Amino acid sequence: MRSGDRFELPLASLCPNPFNKRQMKGIAELAATIKEVGLLQDIAHIPADVWIKHYPETRDKITAENVILFGEHRWRAFQLLDLPTIPSLLRDDKVEEARLITLIENLRRSQLSVLEEAEHYQALRDEGLSYEQIAEKVGETAEGSISKGTVWKRVQLLKLDPAVRDELHQGRLAISAAEKLLTFTDPVDQRDALALIQDGMLAATAQAQILTRKKATAEPTNGGLPQQTSPDAVSTGNGSTPAQSAASAAPHAVDGEVAAPTEHDASGQTPLAGAVAAVSNGNGTATPPRQRQNDDNKPAADQYEQNRATAAADRDAACQHLVETVDLTRPEAHEMLIRLLTAATMAPPQQGPAQQRALAWLRRVGRQQLEESRAGAYFSAVLESGDEDLRRLAAFASALATCELRTSSRRQSWGPIEIGHVNFLQEYAKYVPETEWEKKEMGLLATGGGR
Repeated sequence: MRSGDRFELPLASLCPNPFNKRQMKGIAELAATIKEVGLLQDIAHIPADVWIKHYPETRDKITAENVILFGEHRWRAFQLLDLPTIPSLLRDDKVEEARLITLIENLRRSQLSVLEEAEHYQALRDEGLSYEQIAEKVGETAEGSISKGTVWKRVQLLKLDPAVRDELHQGRLAISAAEKLLTFTDPVDQRDALALIQDGMLAATAQAQILTRKKATAEPTNGGLPQQTSPDAVSTGNGSTPAQSAASAAPHAVDGEVAAPTEHDASGQTPLAGAVAAVSNGNGTATPPRQRQNDDNKPAADQYEQNRATAAADRDAACQHLVETVDLTRPEAHEMLIRLLTAATMAPPQQGPAQQRALAWLRRVGRQQLEESRAGAYFSAVLESGDEDLRRLAAFASALATCELRTSSRRQSWGPIEIGHVNFLQEYAKYVPETEWEKKEMGLLATGGGR
């Protein structure tokens, strides 16, 4: 027997391909077609012993002498017609590519659900294929060509909370909305955002609302002191306000940690709080702080902040995608690395926060190769490791985080650094600005009107 030989096999001598995730629909219609015009294409099989040798983990699913490589729908249609045998081609030469062949066959013959597609891609990743290799091998599908970015996005969907995946599988959650929920690594946040979407909220708005809530919960407001703004502080006449003069006494963040607050006076206030609450006007009486005026632009300001948060979350996902997929050993990646490092050196120093963000990305995508949990210690260990590939990846992630932090924190109109960062993501991460705010900052919309 040689690969490619044709056999008439008893139906009972065949069992389904354990890699086939395609739903068994349309069997009766296919049987009717076969009965009318005959079988137009033979199925293919691989002997069970050859299959098990390559895929021992599927042993308990192999229940016959031969495994169907492709053609399970036709095999089931023959069963429905009560036919004894079916024409089949021996393809034991394709056993090493069985998983890929099954995926391509399914994609070309019938559209898989997005999660079934994701499971196929993840299985190929488990076999050592890169996202780019999967995209190249799958090639043209029933829906057109596929990019490595699409493969990556599909695989990420498997990280969603089971409740969210079920809604996606049932068709009650759009793929684009599900991708936005991947912003959150906490399953509780994913479920909360899902609930908002199911209540009728746009996915981007739900995403921004959860991000805003998390920020408000996680970040202390001036170390626990009452918030005051500069207009509320009266000038002392020396070019600075008392609040500015007392800034050194206020709590401050060091490497992401808040320093201990200052001591309280007898009234229970901190010195800074007292200085802001009442400022001497030079005649022995205290001038009370001016009352805030009603902000008629607050709804617009809230929408502005939501748009900024949404855009920042989308860019963060694009950055994480780059960190996961970049292969810096390839010569064509050198230009990208140089361009990124150049941009990072032009941005203001943000080493501590940038390293924390970079380490978070590396951890999420499984490319943290050292055990250190603190960002500073991790990057020091990378430098000491002598591993040039590891150093390049750490430098890439840190530079990318520097540029992203600069862009996300910029509240004035964007300049060349911020626009250049988004252009970088558009070119290398296939990032697409979606919010009106970000499009305007990028010059993609006509200017005019207030924020």
